[in-house]
Amino acid sequence: MLAQFSKIVPYTRKARIYLFPTVEQAKLLYGSSGPFSFEASFVPQDGVIESYKASDIWLDSGSQIVNREAVYWTQTSGQIGSLETKMTYLSGPELDRRSEDHPAWFVARRCFALQIIANADEEELEVATKFGFSRTDISLTLSDGSQATVQRYMRFPRHGVGREVQRNGYAITVRGIKNARTAKRDVDALLILASFASRERSVNAHWSSGTKEDLTRTWRFNFAKFPRRGDREDPLVLRDREECRSFLQKAFEVYSASKHQELLDSAVFALLDKKRTMELRVTHLFSGIQGALIFATQTMAKRPPIAELYRRFLKAHPNAFDGLWPLLDPRTGPPLAYFRNAIVHGEAFSEDDWLALSYAGDHLRWHLERIILVALGWDIEKSYVSDRVLGHFYAYAGWKAEQSKLVTRTATP
Repeated sequence: MLAQFSKIVPYTRKARIYLFPTVEQAKLLYGSSGPFSFEASFVPQDGVIESYKASDIWLDSGSQIVNREAVYWTQTSGQIGSLETKMTYLSGPELDRRSEDHPAWFVARRCFALQIIANADEEELEVATKFGFSRTDISLTLSDGSQATVQRYMRFPRHGVGREVQRNGYAITVRGIKNARTAKRDVDALLILASFASRERSVNAHWSSGTKEDLTRTWRFNFAKFPRRGDREDPLVLRDREECRSFLQKAFEVYSASKHQELLDSAVFALLDKKRTMELRVTHLFSGIQGALIFATQTMAKRPPIAELYRRFLKAHPNAFDGLWPLLDPRTGPPLAYFRNAIVHGEAFSEDDWLALSYAGDHLRWHLERIILVALGWDIEKSYVSDRVLGHFYAYAGWKAEQSKLVTRTATP
């Protein structure tokens, strides 16, 4: 079966496949249900084999068309979830012309951390030099000693030639790789940490790696468009290039050497998921705190109680939550755990409770961000959740008044 792909560009969230089946193949497609996969290979030139593997193909709804004696089946196009292409070079002139050194290349969605540490391109360097400025390139050391650098990726218009070229994509180049899987794992970890530092999510949509004998390119499609951080919302790490680089390097080293990385990933995703209702957001943040505490304490016990995790964390970091609404301590009034427990047990909050619930969501987010910062070896005071910065927020200054109202609300008649 023949196929054609469209909209295959590094930053695309969707791509299509068009199939050109025989009549018998069309009958099989019409009578089957997805998802499908497609594999093919061909020889574009002497000494080169090109292969394709498309996965998670969902074909559009099909129909049967009858025209006199002829019957046609239409179900020959749809969307794909991922695509991998591989160029294999056989012995010959094409292989001889290829270089021995092949860095891995990753295209990522924009976020603050990538923007601030990105190395300048030739045009930017030329302008900066004209005005007497210089900009030192930044690189990050990954787990196998390879070096990662971030550059702006030029996005060209998809249709027509009159639209302006944009610099809102970012490419991560990894040189000196020893294993492509290790490089991909390390870049994914960097993007999790960069998303956390930026308070906006980045994801790797396309990557390529190779050797002298082959070149593999992979695309990922059908993921949502992530919202950008608002102009009035600060990132988590200070707006300083060297501070941002230091955080990513330190955090990557701690993250790579730690257990329970998947729990920290889930905690970061809970922070960045802002499209939920306030009640769902409170429960997700509380779950994220439990996972982050397991990561921070490197606990090996299965499903440890959050009270024990919290006690162990506070013993090691007694001042981590100064100024925040207590998470579990009920001595001054209902702690933040009160909201989580009320929600999961089906209790409804009235309009009078909305401000307290809103403040609780902010304080849970600040608890979680401080836990992750401490777990990654970073000083809270060098972030936008320090006491000095949070002092400008109503939720930080006014939570005690809302807690007092809850004391009256929860009092036994």
